[in-house]
Amino acid sequence: VEKQIKFAGGVMNVTKIVDKSSTEAALEEQRKRKAAQETVLDKVVGQIGIKKGISTLEKSSFDWDKFKKEKGLEEELDKYAKDGYVEKQDFLQRVDLRQFEKEKEERNRQRALAAQKAESNK
Repeated sequence: VEKQIKFAGGVMNVTKIVDKSSTEAALEEQRKRKAAQETVLDKVVGQIGIKKGISTLEKSSFDWDKFKKEKGLEEELDKYAKDGYVEKQDFLQRVDLRQFEKEKEERNRQRALAAQKAESNK
């Protein structure tokens, strides 16, 4: 799917690969059929109309996808994504929670022993 998008005062072409059975591909096909049926007046009015702009975040995403494709990094990034930062943080959080639970059990055991000792001293 190829689109023209307004960004930073200029118009840029963005190419996005989508599955032929996706809704985005179906919408693009409908747009192409509709464009073929437009009259000259419709085309002039369409050119006058404001093109949809995109945010900096969307632009960065397009640029990143383009860079990955040009450099052939997609497979390598997918390979290392499974052992990524988020998974490591989840693991560290689980370890921290487990350690806290053990320490809590030890504190409760110490309190129980202290309470038994105080009972036996009375």
